Amino acid sequence: MNYQPVNVRSGPTFSQEIDRHEWTQLGCERYVREYVNPLKPVIVTGALDHWAASNKWTFEFFKTCYGDLLLKVDGRELSMAQLIDEVIASTPEAPAPYLRNYLVKNLPASLQADISPMPSCTRPNWLEHPLMSARAPMTYTELYIGGKGAKFPVLHYDGLHTHAFLMQIQGVKEYIGFAPDQTQYVYVRGDPAKARATQAREQPNISEISDIDNWDQDRFSLFGNAKGIRFTLHPGETLFMPSGWWHTARILSPSITISINGANAANWSAFRQDFSRYYMAGRKLPIWAVNTYLLFVGKWLDLFATL
Repeated sequence: MNYQPVNVRSGPTFSQEIDRHEWTQLGCERYVREYVNPLKPVIVTGALDHWAASNKWTFEFFKTCYGDLLLKVDGRELSMAQLIDEVIASTPEAPAPYLRNYLVKNLPASLQADISPMPSCTRPNWLEHPLMSARAPMTYTELYIGGKGAKFPVLHYDGLHTHAFLMQIQGVKEYIGFAPDQTQYVYVRGDPAKARATQAREQPNISEISDIDNWDQDRFSLFGNAKGIRFTLHPGETLFMPSGWWHTARILSPSITISINGANAANWSAFRQDFSRYYMAGRKLPIWAVNTYLLFVGKWLDLFATL
């Protein structure tokens, strides 16, 4: 990739190159072979065309039809109508509250139906298989609504080394991503070695660096050596952000996004290790038993599953 500085102080450097494909031309087999298995980010267009939300979910729609819906956003209790008004008026200097990671299962059933089924590019997703979801759901579908200037608060990779699929319905977002081999530069929060030794439940998936554009060069001097990608996501597009990729986002225009997490053969080993080490820490079931079960599930799904 051709890395060029993009509006940052003395680094890191970013490429604006990311592959974009129409889903009908890309297809499942090529998608898995060229992007999912090698853990390479890609933007897919056309995968959301079957969603009613693609045309229905405007800010006026939410304000008119669900304006009384109560939400907790950044420590405040707002109605949907209040949130939408603030989102529309948001500026980089005074960003509106950012509704993020809001579980779609808590929305009215009519809204849930508008984003069903999930697009084909979110599969194969082994977390949806009964061998993984029989006791409790392992996939989390989440809603994000924010205005110009709002930012996701942390640089991170998704918990348990799951993939992230980010589906843009309204507005434009700018994403930043760093491959796993850049971890040495991002200043992981806490002490991963200590966490491994104590089986602590806190995952080492969050960076100490909270502001990519105004980072502390004295505290985080190595961050200037990092190389990443920086690009925009537009309505109707789906971003595949693979397991272990550090990423964050800022909103360039009033935005509505849906996300879902996933796992399959490409990231199962990392998911299995994180699930056993962090998710099951402190629980009664022995970690070795969980690890063995997930090892079996992975081998079985790799051979027989169609999800």
